Amino acid sequence: MNKLILLIILLLTINCKSQANIIDATDVCNHNSINLNDGSLYLKDISNIIMPYLGVWKWTSGNKEMTLTLIKQTKYHYTSGTDNYYADRLVGYYVYKENGLTIIDTSGDNLMDDYGLKVEFDIECGGGVVASFFKDVKKEKSFIVILKKLSTTQMKFTGKVGEGTYHIGRTPTTVYLGSTFPLEMVFTKQ
Repeated sequence: MNKLILLIILLLTINCKSQANIIDATDVCNHNSINLNDGSLYLKDISNIIMPYLGVWKWTSGNKEMTLTLIKQTKYHYTSGTDNYYADRLVGYYVYKENGLTIIDTSGDNLMDDYGLKVEFDIECGGGVVASFFKDVKKEKSFIVILKKLSTTQMKFTGKVGEGTYHIGRTPTTVYLGSTFPLEMVFTKQ
């Protein structure tokens, strides 16, 4: 009988330890201290903010077109540097064409990478969707992109590139405005 009670206590202890600390990704700013390296934190898309952005989106203007494919990864495990947590995330790839010729195609990216993706969006406090990374491969620069739903079939893509001189190590690097593709586009769901 004592062995049975000890076994039950042991199983309950293990079960309690394996519980994840789940926080709604839209509510992350309301928590004073979030430990991104404890291994049990899960920033979950409980409010389903990501769902309306999933799928294939297309923008065209004259001889230019961009196709953006967005995918939700559920409970993705971040394990880079000191980070050790889980999160739902929106990642993807894009193909940009001019005159029917492919200028940029990021569809070969490994979407399972922690960092270094060319397209990765974060859920902001309050429920907005903002790109933490959106890389213009041809110009070799990254910028911030905000996605805003206009309707069930359209979303606005607004990007911003910083300008100025920055020091990377001891080498000054100048970043200029401009991108291969427009930084304001309205995409239509395909």
